[in-house]
Parts: sequence; structure tokens; C-alpha cells
Amino acid sequence: MALNTKKQIDYLLKITDNVGLIEHCKYHQPDYIEGWCVDDNARALQVCLRYQDIRLKKVKPIYFSFLESAWRNDNFYDDLNQDLTWKEGFETGGEHCGRTLVALGEIIKYDQMFREKAIKMFDQIYELVKKNKNYWTRVMAHTILGLQYYRSEKMSFWADKIVEKYNKEKNNDWQWFDPEMTYDNGRVPMSLFVAYQQTKKQKYFDVAVESLDFLTKLILNKNKGYFSFPGNMGWFTKSGNRAKFDQQPIDAGTMVEVYSFAYKIIKDEKYKKLAMKSMDWYFGKNLLGVDVINEKTGGIYDGLEENKINQNQGAESVLSYLLAAKEFEKINNY
Repeated sequence: MALNTKKQIDYLLKITDNVGLIEHCKYHQPDYIEGWCVDDNARALQVCLRYQDIRLKKVKPIYFSFLESAWRNDNFYDDLNQDLTWKEGFETGGEHCGRTLVALGEIIKYDQMFREKAIKMFDQIYELVKKNKNYWTRVMAHTILGLQYYRSEKMSFWADKIVEKYNKEKNNDWQWFDPEMTYDNGRVPMSLFVAYQQTKKQKYFDVAVESLDFLTKLILNKNKGYFSFPGNMGWFTKSGNRAKFDQQPIDAGTMVEVYSFAYKIIKDEKYKKLAMKSMDWYFGKNLLGVDVINEKTGGIYDGLEENKINQNQGAESVLSYLLAAKEFEKINNY
């Protein structure tokens, strides 16, 4: 079963200019004050690879060129300001590096046009992440997801680091990798499923399943049948804090992806059902009971706030939906 994503692709194109994908919107209009960022343009490349739309083929070079322009002076910048200067004070081995490695890995495997340039850039960014010894869990997870397509022999180093973090933090009441559960959480167990698929090391599989099931237990309201993700006003913590707001679309999208991948590997119907339930979050099966999709504009609202929905419809939100929708389509064909 395929979702009709034409309006969302239309919207993505609307908030793309000749520089790249604009990060934020005021309602459904591009807000240039915050400029452009690498994270979004990397994920936009993934969307271009997944959807057969001639218009996406035309903007793919824009997104790729944006990533190329972020590499300068042996560093990889993240945020491009409105005046087309790169924002200083960035984390050189940060999450934007990991997300770019994923996009470049997919380019290397699936796109001949940019393959050679992507290999060069992948090697540069990968060495930067190694040099900075950035062992943030999500950065390592994204690095693994990129390595599955290129230089997969390097994957175990990062997967071992993640498992080490998990074993250090876990106890009877907390089966997670860090003392705080924030956003894009499903990406971490997903990376260990990928590492298991590539290496067949049982420890990766065991931690992936245990952590994913723990995450599910925390975010699934079984009584009401919907997901309620960690809110960015305090997140979920090992000490027991459970912030409900604000909830972000990226979390619903990531859970669709990880449950779909888990189902592909394990063939347990519960993961297929959970993937569908995660997709339902966009369609009103959430804490506020409201659709997160703006049917008129094609945009995706930026999140659930206490008692109301965030009316802004930025790049990350629509990207999360488009990536999730494609996985939702796949899982129904398994």
C-alpha cells in the first residue's frame, strides 16, 4: 500500500531554492532568518533517491552541491546563515556529519552520477569524525548506517562503542544507551540491526532487540493505542522524568523506519503492526488527537505542543514524513 505523497513532494520543492533546502518555515512560508543546514539537505538527498519523480532529479544536484560547499578549511560546517556565511562554533564531528555519511553512502551505492565525488567526501567526513573522537550515540549510529553502503569493514568499531555505552548505562529499569532519551531514538537500535545484518555478531542483535522493546514500552500508550514520544521540554531520563511536550514528527518517522527494518530481519508481525501504528501518529493517532499533516499546503506541522499544534511546517518535518512513507510502502510489500 502506497501513501499519496505528491503534496509533500510539492511542498519540499516549494521550500527549496537555488542554494538548498531552507531549514525553517513561518507557517508554510520559507523563513530565511535561520538559513539552510546540512542535516536537512542530506536527508533531502535520501528522498531524491527513494522517489521516482523527475522534479526531484532536477533538485538533487542542488542538495549535493550544498553538502560539497559545507566542506571548507578541513572542517565540515552545518549551518549556512541568511547572508551565505557559514556559522562558526559548530561541532565538527557532530550529528550533521553522521547524517551526511548516510546520504553519501546511499549515493555511492545507488547513484552513478555523483558516486566519485561522494566517495571523496565520505572519506573526508569519516576521517573527521574519527579524528574528533565524537562518541555521541546518534553520531555513531548514523556512521554505521552510512558504512553499510561503503567501507562496511569499519562498522564493528562503532557498533562495539554503542554496545559498550549500553552496557554501562543499563539496569533493570533502564535499557538504553545514555542517561537521557531525546529525539530520533529509533536510529540507535536500527544501527545495531544493520551491524548485525552485516557482521552476524549476536551481541548487536541482542542489544538492538532489547533496547527497541524498551523504547517501545516507554513510548506506546497501550490503553489508548498511540505513541507518545519524549518531549523536548525535558525528554525522558534515567532518573524518571517523562516530558510529554513538545513532540516532533522526526520521532514518528524514525520509528516507522526502525520497526520496518526489525520486521524485515526478525519477521515478527508485532513490528509490522508497530510500524503502522507509528505512521498513524501523523494521521491523528497521537496525544492531542490531531492530524499532523496540513492537507492544504502539503507541509507537516513541526510538533505537538501542550494543548495545540505547532503551526510552522519546516524541512525536517516533511522529510521525516516522506522517508517514513516510503518505508511504510515497503513493509506492506514484504
